[in-house]
Amino acid sequence: MTVSTLAAQLVQARRQRTLIEDLESADIPADDAAAYAIQHEVLTLCGARIGAWKVGARAPGAPANTAPIDAELVHTSPARIAHASFFRVLIELEIAFRFSYALPPRSEPYSRSEVFAALGGMGVALEVVDSRFAQWPNLATLAQLADSQNNGALVVGKMEPYDVIAPNFDFLSPLLELSVDGVSIVPPSTGNPAGDPRELLVWFVNHCSAHGHTVQPFWTITTGSYTGARRVEGPSVVSGRIDRVGEIELTLE
Repeated sequence: MTVSTLAAQLVQARRQRTLIEDLESADIPADDAAAYAIQHEVLTLCGARIGAWKVGARAPGAPANTAPIDAELVHTSPARIAHASFFRVLIELEIAFRFSYALPPRSEPYSRSEVFAALGGMGVALEVVDSRFAQWPNLATLAQLADSQNNGALVVGKMEPYDVIAPNFDFLSPLLELSVDGVSIVPPSTGNPAGDPRELLVWFVNHCSAHGHTVQPFWTITTGSYTGARRVEGPSVVSGRIDRVGEIELTLE
């Protein structure tokens, strides 16, 4: 395997805790396929295994994107993580899903009904948004995609049975809370930009299938923020709740 310059830089940034100060235009991925290849190249070079994925879209029906998350960056709530282990900390409150059984690659696309029928659990998630680039967020979107789509860590709450929670659940505008040291940071309006996040799972499963990945039941798939990205400047306790789904807590030490 030929190690791309950007993959090598991202690995160095993770290992040495140093930001990438300059990004040459030649090192920006040419397209989504190149960015996805770099994601997996970084995981391979780090000797990492996939524990979760993030998937999102800017609007309902808009092109989606995804990124694998190193299993070592996936934490169970209540979690404790050093604030200084990140270059910056932005928090997103999300809903995450797990499948009941593996979905292997196949020639024909998985249908919406097949994907929904395979869902086994859903829970609250907190994504820590971070970037290995000094100029973030003023950065080419494909470079951000290559950098695990700006993932720093993922905290996952207790998974509840999907078939118990999903009926009559408001996936567009659920009742929720998010606070830092007891002070609410919920914006005036909330909602997942992709709309119903389950629609992203249909794209995700078929994306994995097309790339030869078996969707594993132990993967957690988090599906985009209901609150936007809220910056947390220093050590603190972040608490979140989504009505009927559960609660979550992250202590940034």
